[in-house]
Amino acid sequence: MGIDATLVKKTKTWLRSEGVDLFKEWKVKYGTVSPVIDGVIPHAVHFWEGMQVRNFLREQDECKDWTDEDFDDTWIEVIENTIL
Repeated sequence: MGIDATLVKKTKTWLRSEGVDLFKEWKVKYGTVSPVIDGVIPHAVHFWEGMQVRNFLREQDECKDWTDEDFDDTWIEVIENTIL
């Protein structure tokens, strides 16, 4: 599945610079934009921030034909394209 450039632009606008910077930081520090961050209570980005991203994507016309599996399998690729 190719990621539409318009979707990347919309996602970047939605994340604002703070969100882009956060995902960039995780990519550098953990090697992925969807790490499980160790702490007193482990923080699974896939379930927290990832769910926010997937919910945003569900509202976009570019994703209207995506299945739930598509959202789970593709949100990371959208974010990785967004933080380039």
